[in-house]
Amino acid sequence: MSSPTGPTPPPPQQYSSPQPAVVAPAGPGLSEPQRLINTFIAPSKTFEDLKRNASWWVPWLISALFALLFGVAAVQKIDMTHFVQQQIEKSPSAQRRLEQATPAQREQGIALQTTITKVTFYLIPVFTLILGLIIAAVLMGIFNFILGAEVPFPRALAVTFYSFLPGIIKSILLCVSLFASSDPSTIDIAGNPMPTNPAFFMDPLGNKFLYTFLGYVDIFAIWYVVLLGIGFAVASSNRKVSTSSGISAVFIAYGIWALGAACFKLIF
Repeated sequence: MSSPTGPTPPPPQQYSSPQPAVVAPAGPGLSEPQRLINTFIAPSKTFEDLKRNASWWVPWLISALFALLFGVAAVQKIDMTHFVQQQIEKSPSAQRRLEQATPAQREQGIALQTTITKVTFYLIPVFTLILGLIIAAVLMGIFNFILGAEVPFPRALAVTFYSFLPGIIKSILLCVSLFASSDPSTIDIAGNPMPTNPAFFMDPLGNKFLYTFLGYVDIFAIWYVVLLGIGFAVASSNRKVSTSSGISAVFIAYGIWALGAACFKLIF
């Protein structure tokens, strides 16, 4: 006699472990040519990409090459001895030192200064590197410690050198001016070589403070400042600083520098 059987129990339910959410892979970053072009037409894209790769040597190298071309053109087209004498005439302290020297000492001093000036033009790329390091460090301190941003130094350096890229246009314009001018020595390359600031239209022997200060109100300088402000705000890891605040912070720092330089000019 067979034993009665009850209803067949359902098969055990199969539980599968939850699948992790699929994260869409991040798109490729900007190429170096895209970074360079976007610095002029869409700077926020370039500065945002610096969070991925804070490389800075390409913009510095390109700017340095154009600056070197200008330096070579200046040495070739300008009478450096005449240029040195012009700079001495603009400096009361240099004039006093020259008046106290004997004729032989004056001649030797001008010759030495001429040689130093020529070397200085050739070393412009080195000076741009040093200046970039200083500006990056100062602005990193302002944004990190005063404004609460988070910008590491390599990224700050990249922001600075990409912001310097408009200087390429300035170098090209200066080279064109030197080669197009019938007398390149009349171009004030140490002061206001182009009509890009109000001081260009003023008498340099007039109000020295106002002349020096307005010389810093330059189209290219303003361009650098705006790019630096955008760059440090966008490249911040926590984005605590808005773009407008970033630009304002750099403008204030630049204005303090311009006032200090103008006061220094009154003394020396």
